[in-house]
Amino acid sequence: MAGGRLLGRLWSSEPRRFAWPVRLSARAAERGLAGAAVVALRELRLQDEKAWRALRLADDARLSPWEATLPPQAGEGALDFASFVRAQERRARLGEAMSFVIEVDGALGGQLSVDPIHWGSLRSAQVGYWIGGSLEGCGIARLAVAMALDHLLGPAVGLHRVEINVRPENDRSLALCRALGLREEGLRRRYMHINGVWADHVSFAVVAEDRRGRAGFVDGLTGGQS
Repeated sequence: MAGGRLLGRLWSSEPRRFAWPVRLSARAAERGLAGAAVVALRELRLQDEKAWRALRLADDARLSPWEATLPPQAGEGALDFASFVRAQERRARLGEAMSFVIEVDGALGGQLSVDPIHWGSLRSAQVGYWIGGSLEGCGIARLAVAMALDHLLGPAVGLHRVEINVRPENDRSLALCRALGLREEGLRRRYMHINGVWADHVSFAVVAEDRRGRAGFVDGLTGGQS
């Protein structure tokens, strides 16, 4: 009987299906930020390709040092844009990832990815992001990450833990995580393949218990940069 109950627990864990696509938005001025009226997160779409490529290529020199790459031994090839969007849509429907555009006053301003998402006994996710150079230092990325954290840890998704891993040399992202009050958990050596090499990362995280009785991340914003 006890064994039957155990098998029931092992085989009945079904991933929670969050709503997708979803749009999250906040009025920037109400969060102490200048330079934008409305910042939103919404799904990456096939029709975003032209704007995405233009923004990403314009900022290639600035973004490449922080960009994840595939090690030679991986034996994998990069997907074209359309295949990537379709793959991310499929993974979102399965509850495995969320690929967001950071939209600033209706224009594509960057990207935020929640990938991977783990369910079962972990209920955790990782968040990564980039923002266009013209928006850097305005607090837009910080507001976008705050919206994502509130969504992931709130009842709409219901994760227990979210982490962000940052290169030690990436001063802006380090400042963003610290400004949001994320717990710094230490250095992960050679954690991820970045710009052609295995790179160390500083790990930041928040768990659901950290937010009990406190304002959400978006409500806690008070202006400033990053």
